[in-house]
Amino acid sequence: MNADFFIILTIKIFQCCLRLLPERFRVFSGISLGRLAYHLLKKRRLIAISNLKRVFKYSDEHELKEIAKRCFERFGINFVELLLIPYLDKSKYNEHFFIENRDYIESALEMEKGVLAIVFHYSNWEIMGIASTLLNRDIIALARPLKRHKKLNDFLNSLRSSTGLKVIPNEWTGKAIMRFLKENKIVALLADQRVKRSKGILVDFFGEKVFTNKGPALLAMKTGAPVIPVYLSRRGFLRYNVVCGRPIEIERKGDIENLIEVNTRKLNAFLETIIMEAPEEWFWVHRRWGRNS
Repeated sequence: MNADFFIILTIKIFQCCLRLLPERFRVFSGISLGRLAYHLLKKRRLIAISNLKRVFKYSDEHELKEIAKRCFERFGINFVELLLIPYLDKSKYNEHFFIENRDYIESALEMEKGVLAIVFHYSNWEIMGIASTLLNRDIIALARPLKRHKKLNDFLNSLRSSTGLKVIPNEWTGKAIMRFLKENKIVALLADQRVKRSKGILVDFFGEKVFTNKGPALLAMKTGAPVIPVYLSRRGFLRYNVVCGRPIEIERKGDIENLIEVNTRKLNAFLETIIMEAPEEWFWVHRRWGRNS
């Protein structure tokens, strides 16, 4: 508890300093934080480079290290943006953010089955709640709580919620999510986390079988809720396009296990596409391929 107090105090002091700085120094602060993390967090740096080698098998190692470094720099900028987003006037959101293909969401909501918004650790996923304000719709997001750090977890969730997002612990059951969908809410689910074998299914991801969360596919099959992949496209500091992908067609006829695999693979395929567009924007530092990465 004491550790959380000092961490939060340090973050708040840094937050106050950021508010006094012009934008170019805010960007510099974020990049500097990312570069510092790149050099200090050796284990995470090596995981990122190892993961990149799995995907870009024929690329030069120096090039992959540069992608990893830019990835860390993006994390630093993301953190700075997350600290500043509560102080961005919501009346100015339209000057900073834009929703691409919002008609996909609006058409899906007309079905009155809710929407499963599939999101990823891509670009600045931490501020994706801006979509709630832009759409003027409730968006419920499941967040994995920080174990043994309740105060810090609450502080981070308060930052996320400042955009209009409603954050709930991801321990909540599928029944709760189905209730939100019946109320025609938008439920955001992270689809690229490494999961336990009991909660996942082996599905291709960049040519290798990895355990992938089968929850989104199961929920879509059970509820009939439209599935729309959503991600942020970075345009500048605290300037993004919220990109709504074309609704993913969910197959529902056939063997249940095969259907789960087929539908989950569609989510992985979409993620592969946006990663290849901007590799530095994805969360390479976690063991997506397991302990061998």
